[in-house]
Amino acid sequence: MKLASKLLDYVIWAALAASVVVLIHHRSSGPVEGTRAAQVNLPLLGASGRFDLESHRGKPVVMEIFASWCGTCRRATPILAEMYKAHGRSDVTFVGVSLDDSPEEAVRVRDEWQIPYPVALDDGTVSRGYHVSLLPTVVLIDRAGNVRSSIAGVPSRREIERFVAER
Repeated sequence: MKLASKLLDYVIWAALAASVVVLIHHRSSGPVEGTRAAQVNLPLLGASGRFDLESHRGKPVVMEIFASWCGTCRRATPILAEMYKAHGRSDVTFVGVSLDDSPEEAVRVRDEWQIPYPVALDDGTVSRGYHVSLLPTVVLIDRAGNVRSSIAGVPSRREIERFVAER
């Protein structure tokens, strides 16, 4: 009886461990790596013009998808702002895509968080086309327009630096 009880304990622990692995694996957000980046053509906040991803072909793109109500986004933005200041004037495009409902809210957050790169307002095409389920999601798109990486949560400086160095 004692052996059967221990075996049952091991089975339960193995099932719990497998469940945790599955949950962690499925917590990803964003497009599948190696796939073609979905088309983006959105109005820029506080500026005339639009952000058209196709017009940036030939340059790597760092796209941050965020919302004003997202506390984790607030922690991610300074890292991306730092990377933009170091690399954004070179051959890398940085863009933010706000999922906020109103342009006024998105502009307020852009200004309050001191986002130095252009910010566009999503009309649903990015959140749907990029399969965003967690915020922030940072999508790294290579020169050819393919998704190199998708990072849910606060990206590390090293992840962004490595991507920028590969350009």
